[in-house]
Amino acid sequence: MIVPGIVSATFKTRSAEEVLRIASQAKLSAIEWSENHHIPKGDLERAKEIASLTRDSGLEIAGYGSYYRLGQGMELRPSIETALAMGTGNVRIWAGGKASASLRKEEREELMAELSKAVEIAKEYGVVLNLEWHKNTLTDENESALCVLESISSPNLRTLWQPTQALSSGERRKGLEMILPYLSYLHVYYWDESGRRPFREGISDWRDYFSLLEKEKKYYALLEFVLSDSVEQFNEDAATLMELLQKGV
Repeated sequence: MIVPGIVSATFKTRSAEEVLRIASQAKLSAIEWSENHHIPKGDLERAKEIASLTRDSGLEIAGYGSYYRLGQGMELRPSIETALAMGTGNVRIWAGGKASASLRKEEREELMAELSKAVEIAKEYGVVLNLEWHKNTLTDENESALCVLESISSPNLRTLWQPTQALSSGERRKGLEMILPYLSYLHVYYWDESGRRPFREGISDWRDYFSLLEKEKKYYALLEFVLSDSVEQFNEDAATLMELLQKGV
């Protein structure tokens, strides 16, 4: 089952209440709340407030989009505690800040050691860490990402996925197939060489991506990167996504 939703950072300059209204009016079903833009880590009262409003609006909380990044000497616990205050056990983290191919052996080992400790903390709290699938991190290339997931091999570590622009369409598809056993949910958008485009232009690609997902599992498909940050374009993208899912993939 694929559940349509939104990444709240899609509308970084709008309040959490406004984002929730937009998502609700678009008839979406889930939301990933952003740590930097809507629910600051450590603000547990605000987290509980927005979580309540989210549930009252009929939306599920897919996860908490933290900006904890390996290699930066950051503290993970405040992000986890904020996610739990919201009622979600999914916490998004970032796997470093350099291209995987440029890392020295020692640098990669240090990141992996930190990630291993982070996963132990997640296990302590009973939450799942989800790696952002992104350029200039350990997940910027398919083989590197799979190596990370297989090396840690813990139910408390999974990954997100999105169509990285640095990879070809075929490489993206291959990467999604490779990490399916570890996939938590997807960030959904369509870009071409010029940048952001209406989602309807990427239907063929996304029908292909969605067809790879395991039918018996639940995945969130969360829209982001809307052309011109337009609410009107977002509404069109949301309608297109839901139509695609309703037709079956």
